[in-house]
Amino acid sequence: MKFKSQYLALITAGLTLSSCIAPLVIGGGATVGAIATKEKGITGTASDSQISVVLKAKLYQFDPSLYSQVTVNVQSGEVLLAGIVTKAEWQAEAERIAWEVNGVTHVVNHIETSEEGTGVGTIMQDSVITTQVKANLFCDGDIRSLNYSIKTVNGVVYIMGIAQSQEELDKVGKYASSVKGVQKVMSYAKVKDGAPTKDEAPAKDEVPAEG
Repeated sequence: MKFKSQYLALITAGLTLSSCIAPLVIGGGATVGAIATKEKGITGTASDSQISVVLKAKLYQFDPSLYSQVTVNVQSGEVLLAGIVTKAEWQAEAERIAWEVNGVTHVVNHIETSEEGTGVGTIMQDSVITTQVKANLFCDGDIRSLNYSIKTVNGVVYIMGIAQSQEELDKVGKYASSVKGVQKVMSYAKVKDGAPTKDEAPAKDEVPAEG
């Protein structure tokens, strides 16, 4: 009952953070029309979705616990793996499995190891952070929020997607870093013409969270 109460409290807090957030929750999922407005289009979206489904299935087949401990994000064939696993060897195993999936062009591995794993409270807080970041992007009419995929793991926000400009991408990073509870932001998003963000090295893509 305690965990249930905490969960409801966190979700309620997330829903009241922004008046623009309702469409994100009520909508449930993107329509075909909405998907078509994404920079990568319907074909690219379908391909990434297929990669994600196949990869998650392979992780589950390897070990259900590995599947539950790893977050998968796919953008234009690039796979981002994040999470905290309880077995050190699973860091390499998850990446190996990702490379086995057809269509994968690059794998970014941010999986960490901890015998204790991730607590329920942390998972809930990460969910609230992700919801708030998405709401911030959705509510800004100058940002094409559908072009971004946001994941939060242990207070770290991971951003993938396609920006219309460097200015838009910078704004996305600032929105993410300003959310309460965010420890840092890791951006793997690219501007529309395919050029990478300021620097491809992960350490240089970090955006300090605002205190």
